[in-house]
Amino acid sequence: MRDTAVRRVDWRAGLGDFSDCLLVGLLVALASVPVVTAPPAFAAGCRALDRARHGIVRPLWTTFWADFRRAARGGVAFGAFCAVGVVLAALDLEVAASMPGAGVLRPVLWVLAAVGVVVAVRTCEAVASSELPWRRAVPAAARSTAGAPGKALLVAIAVALSAVLVWMLPVLALVVAGPLCLAAVATGARS
Repeated sequence: MRDTAVRRVDWRAGLGDFSDCLLVGLLVALASVPVVTAPPAFAAGCRALDRARHGIVRPLWTTFWADFRRAARGGVAFGAFCAVGVVLAALDLEVAASMPGAGVLRPVLWVLAAVGVVVAVRTCEAVASSELPWRRAVPAAARSTAGAPGKALLVAIAVALSAVLVWMLPVLALVVAGPLCLAAVATGARS
C-alpha cells in the first residue's frame, strides 16, 4: 500500500515539471513577440527550468521576468544578429537554388544553418547557466558545441522535432519553447 502512495507522489511531481515546462514555453513565446527579444526570452526560460530542475522553488512568473530583463541587456543585440543571420541564410538558400551545383551547395548551407541554430541555442543556455555576458557566451557555446558533438546533435534533434511539431500543428508554437529550453538545459554545461 505504501509503495502505491510513493508512485502517486512521483507522478504528481512529474506533472508539476511538465506544467512548469509548458508555462515557460508560454512565457518565452510572449516575451519573443518582438523577434529580437527571442534569445533573452529563451535564456530566461532556460534559467527558470534550471532552477526547477535543481529544486529551487520560486514563483516562476516573477523570476522569469527578472531573468528576462537581466538577459535583455546584451541579448537584444544578439537577437538582432541572429535575425540578420536567418535572413542571410534564407537569401543564400534562394540564390543557391539557381546556381550550378545546387544539389551539393544547398545541403551544405542547410548544415551550416543547423550548426548556427545549435550554437545560438547553446549560447542562450550558457548565458542562463553561467551568467556569462553575451559576447563571451558565443565563443564558449561554439567551443562546447565542437567539444561535445553528441550533445550538439541532441540539441539539433530537439530543434528539428520542435520545428516539425510547429509545422504539423502551428498552435504548438506557443509552448514548444519550453521543451526546447529543457533540452538545452539537459545538454548544457552543468548537466
